[in-house]
Amino acid sequence: MKKLNTYFKVCAVVLFALVLVLGCKKTEVPISNSSEQEANLINTWVKTMVNTNNIVDSTATGLHYIISKVGTGATVTAGNTVTLKYTGKFVDGTVFDSSASFTYVHKAADQRMIPGFEEGIEKLSKGGSGIFLIPSDQAYGTGGYAIIPAYTPLLFTIEVIDIK
Repeated sequence: MKKLNTYFKVCAVVLFALVLVLGCKKTEVPISNSSEQEANLINTWVKTMVNTNNIVDSTATGLHYIISKVGTGATVTAGNTVTLKYTGKFVDGTVFDSSASFTYVHKAADQRMIPGFEEGIEKLSKGGSGIFLIPSDQAYGTGGYAIIPAYTPLLFTIEVIDIK
């Protein structure tokens, strides 16, 4: 009888471990292995936003953005100390970074902000917010960085809290 109880306990533990492992779903980052695949991801995102009645603007660098809320006052310029909230996502919506309050000097020589983030901030003023799709050549390019693969466009939702 003791052997039977031990057998059931072992089976229960194995079953629990199996359910736990199979229940964990790995999130796949929508990566692209080339600039062409990246362009397809970006075009799909832009079409989706336009089809849902968003006004998507673009810059010469390939930054695409939607101004969600127009702020008041002057826009962010180089040398400003900016406090903001942001969330960084992959195009599938997977969050890779977020901050409820982040303060930095805009375009300071010692800052290591990605160029697309810096460019996007300049589209906003105090109280304003927007969504920015940054192509990889304005982010982490062909090499990627940490959890961000090469050729990965990044989405940032940004709200400017204060400008000094």
